[in-house]
Amino acid sequence: MASNRGPVSYEVRQDGSLRARRGGGGLVSGLSAIGPDAGALWVCSALGDGDREAVRRGVGEDGVRMLDIPADVHADAYNGIANSVLWFVHHMLYQTPLEPVFDAEFRRQWASYEAYNRAFAEALAEEAAEGAVAIVQDYHLTLVPGMLRELRPDLRIGHFSHTPWAPVEYFRMLPDDIAEQVLRGMLGADRLGFLTRRWADAFTGCCDALVGGLGDTRIGVHGLGADADFLRKRSHEADVDERMAALRKEIGTDPDGNARRTIVRVDRTELSKNIVRACWPTGSCSWTTPSGGSGSRTSRSRTRRGRTSRCTGTTRPRCGGWPRRSTRSSGRRAGRRSCCTSRTTSRGRWRRTGSRTWRW
Repeated sequence: MASNRGPVSYEVRQDGSLRARRGGGGLVSGLSAIGPDAGALWVCSALGDGDREAVRRGVGEDGVRMLDIPADVHADAYNGIANSVLWFVHHMLYQTPLEPVFDAEFRRQWASYEAYNRAFAEALAEEAAEGAVAIVQDYHLTLVPGMLRELRPDLRIGHFSHTPWAPVEYFRMLPDDIAEQVLRGMLGADRLGFLTRRWADAFTGCCDALVGGLGDTRIGVHGLGADADFLRKRSHEADVDERMAALRKEIGTDPDGNARRTIVRVDRTELSKNIVRACWPTGSCSWTTPSGGSGSRTSRSRTRRGRTSRCTGTTRPRCGGWPRRSTRSSGRRAGRRSCCTSRTTSRGRWRRTGSRTWRW
């Protein structure tokens, strides 16, 4: 199996030793059922300095191969193409009067995306047994199935998309050669999986319009849900009871002494989730912010892939409520919309905003 993020990550302690911990992200959680008993090998990318140091020292976990892809190549492929182009296309979130712009910088980053995908294809070709199954994950690795097919025609290859797939009218915004390369890369697989029929049909429509159809590749729709039995069992353990009691004490009661009704969501604070809109049906909500007086929270949240047309809420943030133009560091393309305080890290572009707590 291949994915950008793997089931384990490493950090370098102050004494120079390495500490392993479970990899983050929804994909890792969704695929956690694939355990060591499956006899599978998980090929992933080294994401940070700790991961790269682990690869150089030969430190690793059973069933995991971590690729030490050069940091600049990974940054171009992951941040420049996968998250800043393909993710926006598939979620249809471009401000189309202004973007996207496919310039020389895009072409340079696309070359890194090709190199990044090639590294995964070569690793899978090297590791897979005769006639084995190789399952490739998500939009970061759309070119891998086609590359792997050329290297190892004996393999059974699958690819699963964990995001939407754009309809052909939107997908056509990509340059013709890039759109065709993405589709033909995907069609190197024997079977492609999508989360919904709508997105599977959108992919089929793109292939019919741009590359003459699906060929021999089959399409499947497979929902990826939570492990309900595990969650039910976990909810009755002692540490959960203790945490629930602490939360009830923190939430407290309303002015009449009644227990407050609480709605809990766990989401990235990003534009595709639109958490504020999701709260509208519940009724009016009052905000507490880091500067909102008594009972306000001081935590901060991080937003990736971020653009916003306007900050929302009853209080205006420090940015004044309107987006401003910003420039990516390390020579990245200018013109990204950002809000509040922005910074660029080795793991991508993040926007920091004061978090808000909603109470009813």
